[in-house]
Order: sequence, then structure tokens, then C-alpha cells
Amino acid sequence: MKLTHIRIAQFRQFREAIDIDGLAPGLNLFTGPNETGKSTIVAAIRAAFFERYRSNSAEDFRPWGDGSAAPSVMLDFEHDGEQYQLLKSFLGKKRCELRIGARRLDGAEAEDHLAVLLGFQHANKGASKAEHWGIPGLLWMAQGTAQEVREPLAHATGHLRSVLNSAVSEVASSHGDEVIARVESARNELLTARTGKPTGTYLDALQKRDTLEASAAQVAAEIEEYRHKVDALSRLRLAHEADEAQPPWLEAREQERLAARRLEEIQGIEQALGEQRIRVTQVEERAALLRARLDAYAGEARTADARRTALAQARQAHEAAAASVAPWRARLDDATRQHEAARLDAQGARLRERRAALDREHAALQAGVHAATQALASAQAEQARQQEHARRAAALRITDRDLTALREQTRQQRELQLRLSAVATRLEFALEAGQAIEIDGQAVQGSGERQLSTATALTLPGVGRLTITPGGSDLAALRRQAGEAAERLASMLQGLDLASMDAAETRAREYDAALKQADVAAATLKGLAPHGIDALRAQLANDEARLREVEQALAQVEREGQQNGSAADAPRVSVQEAESRLVALERSLKQIGADLHKAQLAESDSQARVDAARREHDAAMALLSVPGRADKEAAAQRALDEAMAEAASARARVEALLAQVEQARPDILKQDLERYRRSAEQLEQAFHQRRDALMRLDVELQAAGARGLEERQAEIARDLAQARRHALELTHRAEALDRLLALLRDKRATLTAQLQAPLRLHLQRYVQLLFPQGDVGLDADLMPGTLARAGATGLESAAFHELSFGAREQLGVISRLAYADLLLEAGRPTLVILDDALVHSDAQRLAQMKRILFDAATRHQVLLFTCHPANWRDMGVAPRALEGLRLHG
Repeated sequence: MKLTHIRIAQFRQFREAIDIDGLAPGLNLFTGPNETGKSTIVAAIRAAFFERYRSNSAEDFRPWGDGSAAPSVMLDFEHDGEQYQLLKSFLGKKRCELRIGARRLDGAEAEDHLAVLLGFQHANKGASKAEHWGIPGLLWMAQGTAQEVREPLAHATGHLRSVLNSAVSEVASSHGDEVIARVESARNELLTARTGKPTGTYLDALQKRDTLEASAAQVAAEIEEYRHKVDALSRLRLAHEADEAQPPWLEAREQERLAARRLEEIQGIEQALGEQRIRVTQVEERAALLRARLDAYAGEARTADARRTALAQARQAHEAAAASVAPWRARLDDATRQHEAARLDAQGARLRERRAALDREHAALQAGVHAATQALASAQAEQARQQEHARRAAALRITDRDLTALREQTRQQRELQLRLSAVATRLEFALEAGQAIEIDGQAVQGSGERQLSTATALTLPGVGRLTITPGGSDLAALRRQAGEAAERLASMLQGLDLASMDAAETRAREYDAALKQADVAAATLKGLAPHGIDALRAQLANDEARLREVEQALAQVEREGQQNGSAADAPRVSVQEAESRLVALERSLKQIGADLHKAQLAESDSQARVDAARREHDAAMALLSVPGRADKEAAAQRALDEAMAEAASARARVEALLAQVEQARPDILKQDLERYRRSAEQLEQAFHQRRDALMRLDVELQAAGARGLEERQAEIARDLAQARRHALELTHRAEALDRLLALLRDKRATLTAQLQAPLRLHLQRYVQLLFPQGDVGLDADLMPGTLARAGATGLESAAFHELSFGAREQLGVISRLAYADLLLEAGRPTLVILDDALVHSDAQRLAQMKRILFDAATRHQVLLFTCHPANWRDMGVAPRALEGLRLHG
């Protein structure tokens, strides 16, 4: 199927008719930004095929805000060597007409014929939906839907299957499916469909068998337990009678009492040991206090000796510091006199240097003022020339846009005149000598030629008058267009105050020359005054003001020189030498002052240390002179000796008591006491538990003998044998049905693979172009399945829904192209439409998809709409911008 012409009128944003001619049989690329009508064209094509012309749901097709519009679509296409023309209009002018060569179909008959031809169906009521679109719904990809394959494929599967191999009758919706369904139904009565686990009567039989087996095992266990209990009852009676004759716990109770008595004795010794340890600690603390007191008396004596020595040393240091102050005072007076003389020398040198600098600046300023005056005059002259050229350019101004429009209008007028001349009626005449005729009242003789584009009167003397009216609607239209073009050209020339196109070209040249002369003057002015005439004028004023300031400064320097006679008479040294000497003397003066200050501080510090040492010496001597100090020191020494003797005696008693405790091992005695107590309790408790167990076993054995366990065991064995036979029968049936269903499904898979082979061949061809060494499978619904491709770690596989959005979009386009190839082989019409598809592809994948689309366009007509024209420049076809399509009233 190949579209050749599309005409859309009063349809959504196309209020006026739009014609699309010259559609190529392969790839057709339409470009335009958003809101230019790409999706509207696709919607119009869909409406022409899918929507009933009488449907009231077509209200959505009206241009916005135009309630009286009647949307219409006309499509010219060819298929299988026949020419088709479909005209469909909605709402106010409801109409459907289909021309097939010389045949003509109207209304519902035309719509039904198209549905059968293209493989879709119409909605019984209301607007057409996706489930009605069939093959076109699969191949015509609306904006943002290329990655959605399953739903449109589900609506087209029936049509696709109808063009595949006839083997489909063995596996799809025929007797083969009925057999599989019957076997699967019988198998699902016994096994679950998903997990293959038992269910229904099979599960009940297995559960009954398992229940009876459990009951049989339980009865056997109960019989065995009964026999064990009889033996246990005999053993327990013998042991119980022995413990009643001689209770074993009485001996343990006696051992417990002996251990408790020995533990009490040891605890008394531990208490005495604790008291003696406390006494040792108290005596040692008193001895430490006495020892600290004696150490304090000895420290006071040592401190007094140290203070006496420190006072003598401080007095010697003060005498040395006082002797060093006088020499530094003499050196400071001499340095001060030298510094004052150097200051006067530096002042004179600076005055002489300032006078020389002012003389140099005065000369430079005089030269600068003269140069600036000349530059200002030249700049003002260039400014006047630049302004004159700018005024002339303004008077001659004509924009490139105006000139381009005039040239384009002149070209159109010339082209229309040439076309008018080409189609006008040509009148050739050859008259006899002396004969004449009149053409529109003008006499002509001889031979010649005239081109007639309007009604022309031809007068033949002696014969009559003829009126020649050139025919054809094209001629009238061309004549009207040529007149309109001439009027538009004249209007444009008049608006620009021009007589002709030549005058416009002349004015453009003069305008360019004036602009260039103005630019030259501006460049010259820029060189003379880079920052402008005002800046040059301001600079001249600044230089003149600075010149006056320098002259005043020179006068002031002269006055200062006359006033400072001593400085003027000083030796002629440079400012640098004078200031260097002054700085050196200042540094020396500061250093001598600092050294003097340091010596004075040292004298003051040494005097302060003498005073502090005297105070500390007096305080230490006062402590040694306290009354009764010697008696207190002797008493403290006697008390210390007594405390040391008492501590030694207490430690000896502690060691003796500790030896007794360690020998007795009270921790082991405590363990013996606990062991004997627990043993007695355990033996007595075991006696009572054995007695209770005897009573309980006697009762249980009597009850078990009354239940008839062996009779129950026989009944359960009979029922269990019957349940096992029934479960085995159902197991054999379930396994047979499961195996049969697997064989049927394997056969169906084999036939399905044969069915899918042609489609898979086309699909694999495209996949290899996008993913080299890639492989994609198909499921039973002809949907792309798992994609296997080479990855960084080897072969990688992923299901279709696990791929990225861009990869799903690419695979969606590829699968649709494969479906189209399959339909083409079966002689069915194909048309591929992509509305802003593949926008999520990176540069590498997009380049591969372009190869695929170019290859597909060699077999199918492809309409590609995009708002990214730069991405499709290398498709080998000229893009058609929607903004440039011809509109009709």
C-alpha cells in the first residue's frame, strides 16, 4: 500500500485545507516543532480509515472554537496495481466515497471494504478504539507508544495468523486445541495446573491413605508402649520396696548437719581475722600521720637554710645590675646628638630632590597640554565627518529584509510572467502586401506574433470582427496572480519611495558606502579619542589644572629653601644616602634606648627579688623560733616508735588467724553442705516420684487393656490396604495424563515454532542490525520474548519487560517492521507510520535504527514525523517541513 496524496480540511488545527503531494513509495520524512500538526495528520489518517463517517463521536475532529466546521480527509493510494481514492467527511457534510479504478463504493460498503483490505474492524457504536484497529493499529505508532507492543499485537494476532502457514489449524483454535483442552481438564482434576501437585479426589485418596498409615503406626506404637510399661512396672516395684525398707536419704541428712557445725566454727575465726585487719589499718594510718609531722619539722629547717642562701645571691645580683645602667645613659646622649644632625641632612636632600622632580613634571605637563589641544581639535573634526556620513546613511537606509522581500517579489512577478507567456494563446499572422488587420483597435501589417492572455478583438476588413478569449482556468488564475504580484511589487516600491528595483539596488549600494565611510570616520575618531571626546577634553582640563598645581608647588619649595638655610648649606648628598644614614642612626638610637631600658628593668627586678628573698627568709626563721617546737618534735618521734611496734604485733595475729582459715577451706565446706542437702532432697523426691509412677502405670495399663488395641490394629490394616490400592490407581492415571499433556504441548510447541519461523526470520534480520550476534525469541502470541546479546561478561539475556525504556522502544519498532514484512509476503497492504518515535535512543542506537528504517523503506512506505530534524539528516531523503506546506482557502 502506497499513499500518494493527502488532503485534510477543517480538521483540528488545520482550519484551512492542507495538501501533501508527491509522497515517495519508501521513506517520507516530515519535520516541524511542537504544535505544527504532525500528530493531527496521523489522527486524520486514522479517522479516514477507522471512524464511521456517520459517527457523532467525530466532534473531536472540529477545529477548536469552530462549531460549523465539517472535517474531511481525502487519501489517494495504490495497492496491488490498483488506484484507490478515499474521501470521507464528518459531521455537517457526512460522506464516504471509495474509488477503486473505475469502481465506486459509497457509505458503509466502502468502509467495510477498507476494513477487510487493511485488516481492522469498525466499532458497532461510538468512537473506534484500539481493540478495533487490527493491523494498522499495530503498524501505525502514535507518539510515545512504540514500546507498547503486547496490546496492539493482541488486537492484530488474528489477522497475522491468517497469513501464516496452514499448520496453524493443527495447534490453534481447532481440533488439536480441543484435544489438549480435554486432556488438560482431565489432568487438572487430579493435579494442580501450576505446580502439578495432587488435588481433588486424588488428593483426598492420598490424604485418606496417609491418615490410615498414621493411625496404623500409632496403634502399633501404642501396643509396643503397653509392653514396655509392663516391664517398667515390675522394675519400679522392686526398687520401691528396697527404699521403703532402708531410706537412703537419712545418711545424707547426718552429713549435712556435721558440715554445718564445722562451717560455723570457721566463720567465727574469719570474724576475728577481720577485726585484727581493721586494727592493723588504724595503727598504720596513725604512724603515717606522725611520720608526716616529723617530715614537716625537718622541711622547715631545710627551707630556712635555703632562704638564707637565696637572700645573699639576690643582693649580689642587684649590685651588678645597678652598675650597668650608667654606661648606657652616656651612649644614649651621644646617639641622640648624631640622630638630630642626620635628620637635618635628610631634610635638605629631600627638598632638593622635590625641586628637581617638580621641574621635570612641569616640563612634561607643558608638552602634554600642547599635544592634547591638537588631538582634541582633530577628534572634533573627525566627529563632524562621522555624523555627516551617518545622517546620509539614515536618509538612504534600506534593510536587508526589505531588499530581500523586493528581490523575492520581483522574482515571483518575473516567474508568473514567464508562466503566463508559456500558457497564453499565441496568435501568428502573415498578411498580404498592402493588407492590414486590427488587433484591439491597433492596425498591424506584414507578419508577426502576439501572445493573448485576455479577451482580444480581431478586426478583419471586409470580413468582420473576431473576439479571441484565451481558455483554461489556469490562465485566468495566472493572469490574476501576475496582476496581484505586480501590485504587491509596486506597493512595496512605493512604501520605500523607490521607482524601480534598479533604484532599490542603487540605494542599497549607496547606503552600504555611507555606512562604510561612517565606520571609517568612527574608527579614526576611536584612534584619536579611544575613550571619547569628552574624556579627551576632561584629560586636557586635568593636565592644565595639574600644571597650575606644580607651578604653585615650585614656588612653595623656593620659600622653604630660603627659610631652611642650614639644610641648604649642608653637604650635597643624595636623599637615599641621607635617609639611609638617618635610618641607621634611628635604629641605633632605638637599640641603645632599649638596652638602657632593659638594664633599668634588670636593676628594678633584682631589687624586687632582694625584697622578696628578705621576706621569705624572715618568715622561715619565724617558724624555727616558735616556743616549744623542739618538745613537740620529740613527742612525735616517741609516738611513732610506739605505733610501729603495735602494728607489728597486730600483723602477727592476722597471719596466725589467716593460716587457720586457709587450712579449714570454708568455700569447700559450703559446697559440702549444699551437696549433702541436695542429695537428701533428691533421694527423698525420687522415692515419692517412683511411688506416683507405680500408681500411674498401674492405671494406664488397666485402661490400655480395656481399649482392645490388637482388634483396632486389624481393622486399620484392612482399611489401609483398600486406600493404598485406590491411591495407586489415581497415581497411575495422574501420571499418564500429565505425560500425555506434556507430549501434546511439545507437539504444539514444535508446530508453533514452524508457524513462527517466517516471522522470526524477519525479526532476527532486524535484531542482527541493532544487536550484532543478538537473538530474540517469540512467545505463543507472536510477542517478542527474551533478548540474548553479547555483554561485558559474556552472553546476557533479559525479558522484553526487563529492558530499558529506549531498548523496548527500539525492539517495538523492529517487531512491527517484521510484522510488516510478513504481511507483505502474503500480499497484504502495509503502511508504517512513526510519530516522534525513537526519541529515547542514544546516538549509537539511533544510527543503527536509521539503517533498519532505511532497509525497511525499500519494501514499505514509511511516514516518519519528528520534531528533531537534525537527528534525521542522514536518511537520504529531503525532509518536508510542515510549516512550508501549501495551504488553500
